[in-house]
Amino acid sequence: MTTLDLPLRYYWLPTPADIPGDEHNFAHHEKAFSIPTAQAAVVVVDAWDFHYLQSHFARTSEICRGKIAPVLAAARRAGVTVVHAPGDDVARRFPQWVRYAGETEFSAPAREEPDWPPREFRRREGRYAALAQPDSPAIEATHQQRAERMIDAAVAPEPDDFVVATGHQLHRLCRDRRIMYLFYCGFATNMCVPNKPYGMKEFASRGYHLTLLRDCTTAVEGHDTVDVQRGTQQAIRELEFGGTFTTTSDVFIRACRTAMAQEQATVEAPVAV
Repeated sequence: MTTLDLPLRYYWLPTPADIPGDEHNFAHHEKAFSIPTAQAAVVVVDAWDFHYLQSHFARTSEICRGKIAPVLAAARRAGVTVVHAPGDDVARRFPQWVRYAGETEFSAPAREEPDWPPREFRRREGRYAALAQPDSPAIEATHQQRAERMIDAAVAPEPDDFVVATGHQLHRLCRDRRIMYLFYCGFATNMCVPNKPYGMKEFASRGYHLTLLRDCTTAVEGHDTVDVQRGTQQAIRELEFGGTFTTTSDVFIRACRTAMAQEQATVEAPVAV
């Protein structure tokens, strides 16, 4: 069995017994892993070809072309499963999405109306309309483009890739293919990547081993963080706080190449007689 042999970074909150328990003493560390390629998958979250935030979209497009596309190519060659998780409405535009789709995806989910707070309050309608934040003019102006968005062409699914619409579908795929190690990339680091039903928090709660490719993602930044992408840095740190490992695209690609060399050496090894 070939393996992805690579160091993964983590952020260690505990400190050794001889070092004071102080936030100034927290630090990054690395741990070496050998992950079976057959039990690994790259999950690409919400890598869309459109975003109403032009500055954010400029970063995501560059990352798709320069970072994620080479990662996916290396993963495919090494035998690592590639999964696209672009959101329910986008996923359904690709023929691959029906693989591992079940009742959860084919039927409309039954939603029980909560009995509290009142419906009008929950929807910020009627006498409670003043509680809602104002609508964004930028979002309203691009409604049609948002409705027609697809996966970025630089990272478009290939025929043997998988496309999932829900977290249930991703879990079903992993269970059937015996996948336990998930390498996440995509957007945004502080929104969809951790919080979608197919995102990192949900799959951490399911017990999967998670690694974020930290140069294959970017956050939706604030006005006071965008120039240095401090929001992205903090989002990555918060995932590391929660037990996620991280690495870079270069490290992952090197591990894939080493795995391919392992496989080639096995094929070429002389047979004992």
